[in-house]
Amino acid sequence: MKHGFKPADEKDTRFRFKKRQVTEDTVDGSEKRKRHIKIVTPTLLVFTTYALLLFSKIVDITLINRENEYYTVVILQLMIFLLPGAIWCKYRGEGYVRGLRMRIPRPSSYLLMLSGALLMISGGLLLSVLFGGLESLSHNFSLYDTFISKGDGSVPSNIYLLIAYAVIPAICEEFVFRGILCREYEKGGVVRSVVFSALFFAMLHFNFVNILTYLFSGVILALVLYASRSLFAAMITHLLYNVFGLFGQRYMNTLYRITGSETFFIFIVAFIFLLSAALFCRQAAKLYKKHLYDGVSSNYRKPVAKTPEEIRKSFLDVILEPATILCVIFYIVASIIYLVK
Repeated sequence: MKHGFKPADEKDTRFRFKKRQVTEDTVDGSEKRKRHIKIVTPTLLVFTTYALLLFSKIVDITLINRENEYYTVVILQLMIFLLPGAIWCKYRGEGYVRGLRMRIPRPSSYLLMLSGALLMISGGLLLSVLFGGLESLSHNFSLYDTFISKGDGSVPSNIYLLIAYAVIPAICEEFVFRGILCREYEKGGVVRSVVFSALFFAMLHFNFVNILTYLFSGVILALVLYASRSLFAAMITHLLYNVFGLFGQRYMNTLYRITGSETFFIFIVAFIFLLSAALFCRQAAKLYKKHLYDGVSSNYRKPVAKTPEEIRKSFLDVILEPATILCVIFYIVASIIYLVK
């Protein structure tokens, strides 16, 4: 009988080789997947909405004196926001939509939504007067400085305006900018999520003069989302703001004439702003404490960036993306065209 090591069985050798090959293929596939995800970023979704919106500006020329203008505006908004957003959710995989916080807001969030809308309205009025003067209050409500709201004052006309210029924009824009973008950018921290969702939302309107107004509104809407844990709460707050723009802003000049003084008018608006800001902050803090006490899940994505250096890098990663640079170029070009026009 010979002693020594028994040679490896041929079947075992094939098994070990196959196992190593599968492992290598899995690693390669994972690396390819990571590179693919790095290319397909949420900023690409933003760029797509900007490109489609600029295309809609060309379509707007054909809407003059057309009876189906309201329907066209609705269809364009669905194509600009909901269609790319739905494709993005499909790309991200099953269960992605559940992370968008699409839940009915609780009664405890109602005061937060109302104060948030008042804060956006009063803050927007102050910024508009500061940068555009009192004459800016007499402008008609418009979508992206392209689709001007026009109505004859009749009930059917007001209903069409409400749906096309208030309800649909609130749903579509919040779905993309507070739903998808906030969820995607949370891995760099909630601050990064609020900053970039608000910034891209402000740039969406292609307006140099009012960019601070839209930026301020974007921050408030993101805070409503996080305090209420509900995307629908942000949609409702946005809707209230749009309703005021449609039916309330036209009376601001009347209010100004009643006050009889520009200083007194600004004082009234500033008082409403400070009051709503205090109420909003109080309600937001109250809701955060309640969520902590009740153990309500925030559905936040666990931040990857934790140290100051990692947080700084997470911001730079978004800023230096090619799609972000294209978005900025689109915004500058469109805004210049708007100023020249």
